[in-house]
Order: sequence, then C-alpha cells, then structure tokens
Amino acid sequence: MDIKKTSDLNSSKGWIQRLKEESWEAELLVSAIAIFGTFKLFDIIGWATNNFINLLHPNQYLIGYFITFFGLIALSVLASMFLIHFFLRAYWIGLVGLNSVFPDYSIEDSAYSKIYTQKILSILPKLTDSIKKVDELCSVIFSVAFTFLLMYGYMSIFASIYLLIYNLLSDYIPQYILLLPAIIGAVLMLVQMTLTIISNLKSNKENEKIQTFSFQINQLANFMLFGPLYKAILQVSMIFGSNFKKKKSLVHLVLTFILLGIFVTGYQIKNTNILYLANNKKYFNSTKIYASFYKESNVNNTFLLSPEIASDKISSEVLKMFIPVFKHEEGLRTTSCDTLQIDKEATSNIKRRIQTDNFLNCIDTYYHIFIDDQKVAVDFLRQNAHARTKQAGVISYVDVSHLTKGIHTIEIKKEYGNVSNLNWKIPFYYLPRKSFIK
Repeated sequence: MDIKKTSDLNSSKGWIQRLKEESWEAELLVSAIAIFGTFKLFDIIGWATNNFINLLHPNQYLIGYFITFFGLIALSVLASMFLIHFFLRAYWIGLVGLNSVFPDYSIEDSAYSKIYTQKILSILPKLTDSIKKVDELCSVIFSVAFTFLLMYGYMSIFASIYLLIYNLLSDYIPQYILLLPAIIGAVLMLVQMTLTIISNLKSNKENEKIQTFSFQINQLANFMLFGPLYKAILQVSMIFGSNFKKKKSLVHLVLTFILLGIFVTGYQIKNTNILYLANNKKYFNSTKIYASFYKESNVNNTFLLSPEIASDKISSEVLKMFIPVFKHEEGLRTTSCDTLQIDKEATSNIKRRIQTDNFLNCIDTYYHIFIDDQKVAVDFLRQNAHARTKQAGVISYVDVSHLTKGIHTIEIKKEYGNVSNLNWKIPFYYLPRKSFIK
C-alpha cells in the first residue's frame, strides 16, 4: 500500500515537472495571441469612455474617468507584460539552444586571448543561471499579468454596474441609501490600509489581536473589492508576499514592468476621450481651435464631443451644422420642457410626429446660436444617426449671406438654467461665391 502511494506521488511529481518543462511552448503561443488581443481591447476602453460621456450627467463624469482610467491601466500593464514575456521567452529559447550546443564558456577554445576571456567571463553570469532566472521571470510575468487584469477589470466592471444601478434607482430611492455601499467600501478600504501599516510595524508583528483583526478586515475588504475572484487574487499576491525575502529581485523586476505599463497608459490615453471626462470644461468657451469642429478635418473621429460644421472656410450662403445630443440630456429636457401629452388612440405615425415636434420645440428652448456674438434665429431638424459617428443629434442651417468676407465666429450654447451650461465657439473664414467670380 505504501509502495503504491509512493509510486502515485512520484508519478504526480513527474507529471508536474514535465508540465513545467514543456509549458514554455504554450506560454509563447498564448503570449503572441494575447499581445494582439490585448492591444485590440484598447478599443473597448474608447467605447466605454464615449458611452460614459453620452449617458452620464456631467456631474458624474469624474466617476466615469476613474473607471475608464483604471481599466486603461489594467490593459496597459497586461499589454506591457505580454510583450516583455514574449521577448524574454524567445531569449530563453535562444539560451537553451546555446546550452545544448555549448554547455558552458570555454577559455581554451576562445577566439580571444586567455586574459581577456577570463576578465569578460568574470562579469558574466553562468549560462545555466541565466536560463533559470529568465524562466522564473517569464512564469512570474504570466501570473502577474492575469492578476492585474482580474483586479482592475473586475473593479471597472463592478463600478460601472453600480453606477448604472445608481442612476436607474436615483428617482425612486434616496441618494444617501444608494451611496451607502460606496461609503462603506471607502471606509473599509481606509481602515484596511491603516491596519496594514500598523500590523506590519515591528512592534506589532507578534500581537495576535492586531494581526487577527487585520486579517479579518483584509478578507472582508478584498471580498467587497474583488467578489468571487478575491481568493484567486489573494493567492497570487500571497505567493509574492510570503516569498518576498527569498526573491526580492524578482519582485523588483515585476514592479519595473508595472511602471512600463503606466508609460503605455500615458501613450494610449491620447487615443481616447478619457481626459474629457476628467475636465470637460476646458473644451468650452475656449480660444483654441479643434480639428473636431470641422467635418473635412474630422474624418477619423468616431465620436463627436462638440458641434461640427463643414469646414473652416465657408463659401455658401447657408452654413450647415450638426450638434450632437447626448443621451443624458433626456433627463434635463424632462425638467426644462413641458411634459408631452399624447392621445392614446393616435396612430404610431402621429405619435412619432408629435414626439419629434415636442423634441425640436424643447431643443429650440435651450439651444441658442450666435454669429459674431449676435443671436440668430434658426430651425432645427432631428437626425437619429450622424453619417460617420452614428450619434443622435440635430441639424441646423444658418443664413450667413449677410456676412462680409473674412473671419467670423459661430457660437453654440446649450443652456439648462443652473443645471448645465455648455458653449462652443467655432471660427470660420467666410468667402462668398461672388468673390470667385470677380
């Protein structure tokens, strides 16, 4: 019986060892696929950012900023680690191949002088040591990459769901009740950080009460933060923490890779509208001229943050303009305009016409157009989907035939009283067609 158990144990150890030795093939394949897939996931961050801009009230933009920003960090760290893992594993394969042909350095067969070779070899690590260290590093990167994805990915998704539920229930449940889970979570995190610092003080490391209380709070906080994933995340973090003294250099290298991910975040954030969520007011009433103001220079933009005119040079007597209408404006229109009354017996076509007329009348109430600081009367037409960005909005046609040749400014204001006020100033050069005839 004992012999059988020993045999099973040896068999199990042999299987694990073989798996460890051959896992590099799967790692390399997964890493190559993951690099491509992870960089594609950056599009999801851009999509989520645009949806937050569209759906959230501007007062909640900062929350959307933190969600998308942490999600971007997670993907950036993941992409950085997979990229580094791919090159390190390829380097490891090269070292293993060299080791199979040349087991070690040779002084006698060196192409250089004996003295020079000895001096060079004195500063180089052994080939077997390098193979082992690179292999360890590749394995560590893989585990840390997925841990970061789980951590930040889960927090971003959970926060998004919480924000959605909050907005859906805010009209029916008092805000302080809806905010209670967030407040409890914030307090718990603060207590956790404080206890972690206190419990790791040299004088408290043998204090059973403090250590037990710290464990309980950490367990609860991690469960609230990471839900069903908290044990998997804690398992990886504890492997690092419990072996910190043994493998300090490995941990330091992983921190270096995380810093690289932060640099990737800095680069990728420019390809999204995340900074708009952080400070959208700087885009309004600005003296800066943005390419997004003009359709001809805006062909690659997939989401409009501001109104759009055809060009910075206008030659026709009518200026056409598209103004995006964000989804969160529905709530503002509800409080700013009269409640729509529709006969229940009316046909669907009549109902749609009444809804459209009511929408345009409401838009006309709080959308104001100015040419060179002079308010002008315009008519609006509803457009369900912009030709390029597919955003809902309105089209307006502004008569500019009375303008003189030169630079002018069209200003668009969205005014909802004290709730929300937005305005954009778009400069353009007016060159009447009759100037060409002359």
